[in-house]
Amino acid sequence: MIGKETFHTVSYVFLWLFLAFSPFSISLSQIFAGCSLFFLFAHQIKKKEMPKFPNALLFWIGLYISFLIFPLIEYQQIQWKKDIVKSEFGDLWMGFLLLHQISLTNIQKKKLQKAVLLGAIFLILSGIVSSIFPYRLAPYVMDGFRYVEGKRLPHLLTNSNGISVYLPIGFQSTHLTYGGLLALYLPSLWEKTYRLWKHSKSRFLFWKMGLVSLLVSGLGFFLLVLNQSRSIWIGFFFAGFLVLQKRKGSIRNVLPRLVAFIFFILAIFILFYHTNWIFQRAIDDLFAKRSLENQRIWIHKMNFSILKEHFLLGIGAGNYGEQFTNVAIPIVKEFPALYYDLFITPKSHAHFDFLHDVLMGGMFAFCFYLGFLFFVTKQLDQTKDKFLFFLGIFVILVAGSFQCYLLDDEVLLPFMGLLALLPTKYNLVQKKKQKSQIPMSKFLVWKPVGNVSFSFVFLVLWLSLSLTTTYLWSRTEPGDLILHRTRTKDNFPSPFSQMSIGATKPVPLPANTKEWYFKLSGCLDKEVNFRTNAVVRKKPIQLKLAWDSKLREHLPNSIQVEIRKRESFDQDKEYKVHSERVLKTISLPITGKDHLVTVDPSDMKQEAPEFVDFGFWYEWESNTPYLPRIQINGNCE
Repeated sequence: MIGKETFHTVSYVFLWLFLAFSPFSISLSQIFAGCSLFFLFAHQIKKKEMPKFPNALLFWIGLYISFLIFPLIEYQQIQWKKDIVKSEFGDLWMGFLLLHQISLTNIQKKKLQKAVLLGAIFLILSGIVSSIFPYRLAPYVMDGFRYVEGKRLPHLLTNSNGISVYLPIGFQSTHLTYGGLLALYLPSLWEKTYRLWKHSKSRFLFWKMGLVSLLVSGLGFFLLVLNQSRSIWIGFFFAGFLVLQKRKGSIRNVLPRLVAFIFFILAIFILFYHTNWIFQRAIDDLFAKRSLENQRIWIHKMNFSILKEHFLLGIGAGNYGEQFTNVAIPIVKEFPALYYDLFITPKSHAHFDFLHDVLMGGMFAFCFYLGFLFFVTKQLDQTKDKFLFFLGIFVILVAGSFQCYLLDDEVLLPFMGLLALLPTKYNLVQKKKQKSQIPMSKFLVWKPVGNVSFSFVFLVLWLSLSLTTTYLWSRTEPGDLILHRTRTKDNFPSPFSQMSIGATKPVPLPANTKEWYFKLSGCLDKEVNFRTNAVVRKKPIQLKLAWDSKLREHLPNSIQVEIRKRESFDQDKEYKVHSERVLKTISLPITGKDHLVTVDPSDMKQEAPEFVDFGFWYEWESNTPYLPRIQINGNCE
């Protein structure tokens, strides 16, 4: 016979499994979360009680309902698959995990925090394995523990003494998703470590556990740095300031440790910056307009174009991709070289959680989102000495200004799981201080101004700053985002070669360099726009190699140019790597005049658009070599 609390207990068990195993599989975590909700509803039905809805959940429901206003008005009816099942609205059910806030007891919430801690350990272990494993873990396991030829390999970070280290992503498909999970799970481990080392008595009794916890925490931090999710770094940076602001006591007690921590972080960043090209690119791209990751700039250009037309009611759930394309078509028509970059840009989200929701639901979504933040931050402030454990919630809310983490099921589900563990009541009676100064180990809650918490004000100011910044980015001219990139023979960036593209004078190379090779990305061999068929382009693909007579004795004595072809599908979506091949190699005569390299696209009969790239092989007799200047415009004309 089923007891009174049987369904509730089963719901609790599935919630525990969900929190512990979310880092492994999104499908498995969805099953556990769904079963947890199913038995929670069964428990309420058996008791003949209506579920109690937390305020944050009510605003979450209102947010998602606002996504249906435009489709209802525009089409006079809701399309079941397009507007609900296969759109942002389909994630509404995950918010119902917040029902556990009221159904769980404080003891159960405390036990569930151990599941989060276990999940953090699983996440770190999978990250370590993925950082040294030559294949991506998720597809490797799904394909029967074997590598299928052509599937995308992990990004190589470094190779030292025969040991290859890759970008850690665990069992996730992208490093951003893994970074989001690190943000949610790592604070639980850090909080555990902090508590084990907080008092001298704890250090003495549990020193073995404390050392292990400290080691694993350090590995987690190391993976966070290697993962290179810059949005998560920024989220932790501002969350760290919030932690400091929530403590009281003399600034003199805080400052030495803060300065030491900042120097430690800077030392790690400087070390990686000077020893790893991927890390260097990750930092440089933060400050560069013409970079490998310009997608975020021009996607915001289209975001604000859409917002300008639909700021009141939004565009409705499931319509972002179509509206993106509508704005992109005239841009590609004017700048054909931008087609591929815009084509491979994910058109399912706005790369900004808050902005995406406002685009979906207009001003209604704006109000509901702020209401959701208001109650979530209010509950965060009630966690008191457990604020560090829930720090990942705040990190995701900050990092959401750079990515759509709340549209990523792998991140959204555990995010809601952490929210479910937040307290629902706040004891306003505070103990009087026994000392004039509170030690660093004591977390204190900010005294709210009225009913508004400092965390909420902080987030609103952050969102305002982020929106202003992205708007200024969106004003960048499309032509300024076109960049023909240079690569080494192993497809790594070639900085010296890049300097020669569009340069005003030849580029000096290190002394005694006798040979130099690099690839130069060209343009598509077809004319194509969104919603159009690809046709062979009429204008030839060409570039000019400039010959500066004043430095003739330092310029190459031998020049060979490869005409290369490279596939142009979406390698992230197809989960493959681009194949390349050399069509022909030509030797340029050293005539003392500029060289025009021309390729006729009509000679290439394949149906799918491909890139026509170039390879340059230079040889010198001079001991002070210079790279010739290469002139190439956006569309290689």
